[in-house]
Amino acid sequence: MQREQMIDAFRKKLDRNWNDYLRELDGLSKGVLIGKSDEITAARFVYNELYGGGYPEDYMEYLLRFENPLEVARDQWISEQTVDFSEKLNHALWSLMDKGAAEQDYALDPEYTPGPATDKKITVQEFIERHPCANLDMMTPGGFVYLTPEEAQLLLSGQSLKGHPDDPEYAMEITAEELLEQEIHSASFSKGTWRVLSDYIREPEQEQSPFEQGVTMC
Repeated sequence: MQREQMIDAFRKKLDRNWNDYLRELDGLSKGVLIGKSDEITAARFVYNELYGGGYPEDYMEYLLRFENPLEVARDQWISEQTVDFSEKLNHALWSLMDKGAAEQDYALDPEYTPGPATDKKITVQEFIERHPCANLDMMTPGGFVYLTPEEAQLLLSGQSLKGHPDDPEYAMEITAEELLEQEIHSASFSKGTWRVLSDYIREPEQEQSPFEQGVTMC
């Protein structure tokens, strides 16, 4: 089969598949259509791409053997777009709260009553529990620490780890208790890894009473 004939046969089959798909969608309720929105978007994208005929002949020849090449290519495309974006959303929400710019750009609910204000930072333990699937590249008082999700879970279970001053040869042990109780001072997310700066929790300095400051005798 010549390339022009193959493209013509392929397009006719795609048109038939696409029209059948549209007729199938016509009988569905609005609620079901909303639930199939990702599938519909993928089907339209694949149809437009394949109909253009810019792909190698062996791809078209392979797909022509199927009764519904549109469905076959669509389902494969969807399966390869399945990505867990939960950690990216975690980062987006963290940035939203940390920067506080949304209060200037979006309308606030006038009926919302916030709870008591607090300046409490979260601990390393709380951070790991909120981000169980991410890598952590940490700068701690005991040195640099890199944790995979598996190593972070071991840390939560009480296992000690090694920290080093930018040279693994001089690594020193950091106990789980020491690291988990530190507080997070800053965090940024890039390419699947949180870069975190942590430090020991510092108790707020209490104002000294006149007696503690010393009394001047006349």
